[in-house]
Amino acid sequence: MATLLGRLGAAVLAGALAACSPTYDWRELDVADGAARAAFPARVRTESRTVTLDGTPLAYTLDAARVDQAVFAVGHASLADVPDARRQALAQALMRSLYQNLKATPPADFPAPGSDIAVRGEAGGKPVLLLARVWLRGDLLIEAVATGPEDKLPRAEAETFVHSLQFRQ
Repeated sequence: MATLLGRLGAAVLAGALAACSPTYDWRELDVADGAARAAFPARVRTESRTVTLDGTPLAYTLDAARVDQAVFAVGHASLADVPDARRQALAQALMRSLYQNLKATPPADFPAPGSDIAVRGEAGGKPVLLLARVWLRGDLLIEAVATGPEDKLPRAEAETFVHSLQFRQ
């Protein structure tokens, strides 16, 4: 009887802990005007606004999902009206902003487009983790970002999201 009660208690405790952890309900969606596909862990909301990178205003669209306090997003901007010579500078400005937004020092040399970027910084006085990739693809500047408090963003889910972005041919 004690063993059965012990097992029942363990099952109840496991169930209670599972109820406290966020649910990841993965679904694949087209992003970046259909140029790519990504797996999001929750329902997606889309917002558009103008952002300024390196002095250049860009129409920017963000598809984002939230799980608990973590955010998983794919953002993109058209560079059709931007000269080829400026595009790399805009990609670097976007990468730099990932660091600056978390009060972290950007590296002297940024990784090649499409490479993993990991930033540990702070927001609201709390430690934050950000995993991202930034691409220049045709006339698009695209980023995939997973960010949130370090204790609320499981690294495995962040990597799954950031690595899920696949470009269409």
